[in-house]
Amino acid sequence: MKKNKLKISLILLFLICIGAVFVKRGDQIYEYTLSLRKDFARQREYKRMHNEDVDISSLKPLVDEKDAWYTKYHYICHGGGGIDGKSYSNSLEGMELAYSKGNRVYDSDMTFTKDGVLILRHSWSDNLEQTDIPMEKSYSFVDQNGHTQHLLKEKVVMSYKNFMSNKIYKEFTPMDCKAAINFLNTHKDAYIAPDMKDDPVLSYTYLVEEAKRQNAIETLDRIIVNIYEYALYDKILKIYPFKNVTIRQHYVHPNNYNELIAFCIKNNIHVVNVSSKYAYDEGIKQIQSKGIRVFIAVADYISDMKEYKKLGFSGAVTNWLTEDKWNLIE
Repeated sequence: MKKNKLKISLILLFLICIGAVFVKRGDQIYEYTLSLRKDFARQREYKRMHNEDVDISSLKPLVDEKDAWYTKYHYICHGGGGIDGKSYSNSLEGMELAYSKGNRVYDSDMTFTKDGVLILRHSWSDNLEQTDIPMEKSYSFVDQNGHTQHLLKEKVVMSYKNFMSNKIYKEFTPMDCKAAINFLNTHKDAYIAPDMKDDPVLSYTYLVEEAKRQNAIETLDRIIVNIYEYALYDKILKIYPFKNVTIRQHYVHPNNYNELIAFCIKNNIHVVNVSSKYAYDEGIKQIQSKGIRVFIAVADYISDMKEYKKLGFSGAVTNWLTEDKWNLIE
């Protein structure tokens, strides 16, 4: 009886081992197949990005505009700038802290509340501790820049009143579109580059109307429009003749260097924002060769920024780097 039990146990153990081998083998096959798909996608993207159907050989390089923001400043403060180890706050304190360290250009995320007011927030999925949901119940992960993000399991779209009456991370002042314009009004050398999370046409229309309501139309000359697709350019410039425009290379479609360069030169767009995953792509040199400034997103470490500067990048979108320490980059 004992021998039979031993045999059965050995057989079961053998089957378990065999099963584990097949499972591991299956996982390896899956990972290999996934890597092939990714390689194919990368190759297809590379081919599309470097297609030369658009001839740019006769296009003259752009010349920097006098006293332009991109000739004076190197950093664009991501989400208004990091504060107390926290990112994406888009808070008044975050902006003031960055300003005190010499930064003057802000990437401000803007979205609508559920009752239609334009406010500063990266995503309604972010846990910014404005609700009763504790951080420990968030989905937390480390992004490609080494920073931990905390996402709600289900997004919570707040009303304007609730958003403005609940501090960011329980201590920082939330901002609406009116507060952003007021910041520009009281900081005469500051610029805001809105990252519109909802319909860009509706969002920029709201922004312009708010500036008019505050009798602060001149602040719009220090708004830096972010273009995510070519068709948006004419639509947004019809709302107001904004003086400053950048384009996001990793958003526009088709994602092609020659077409991007031709569009920038045609529309006098001097700055292109590029994802860090394209930092070493030879197409970046092509953009720079036509007098177009390239800013990388995101760079948060001095060693990385030193490397990007060697590659010819003019600056970066950043959570933590500051103008008062640019000497450490040079």
